[in-house]
Amino acid sequence: MKENIIADRYAQALFNEAKAENKTQDVINQIAVISSLYEESADFQVLVKNPLIKKSEKQAVIDTLKSNGTLDDFLYKFITILVSKGRLSLLKLIADEVLSMDMTDRGEAEAVVTVAAGLDDASKKALSEVLNNITGKKITIKETVDASILGGVVAQVGSNLYDASVRGQLNKIKDQLI
Repeated sequence: MKENIIADRYAQALFNEAKAENKTQDVINQIAVISSLYEESADFQVLVKNPLIKKSEKQAVIDTLKSNGTLDDFLYKFITILVSKGRLSLLKLIADEVLSMDMTDRGEAEAVVTVAAGLDDASKKALSEVLNNITGKKITIKETVDASILGGVVAQVGSNLYDASVRGQLNKIKDQLI
């Protein structure tokens, strides 16, 4: 929990400064690349998370990312601060939060949708339109499958949870009967 609070503060600082310097889209593009590198490379994850790896070794990798053009000066300086403060382990949390802030800033949101069986494209589009109307935001659906909901859908948009699952309805009936 403490890490999330710290990561949120760093993400807010990065996002606000990027907006002030009109570099938001560049930062978002680079953060997305760093985030995918983190997800795809076990070695990069170890480098970021392991406190036993020296700061100088971590900085050398960040220097390489800058020299090969993955990072511009703006994001390079930010990540260098993370390395020097011993906060590089928060990089993935910061990246996710910055991407979320950008979506919010553009009036968009991600809905984590749980269904009993996979949705086809038409169902995703219809669900997206319903959630667009409810939230007033342009919704991007991230689908997960969980057969235990029995049917229907559970959608989480930010801190709001919309439960239209069979399991949810059965639980409501059970609560009314008890």
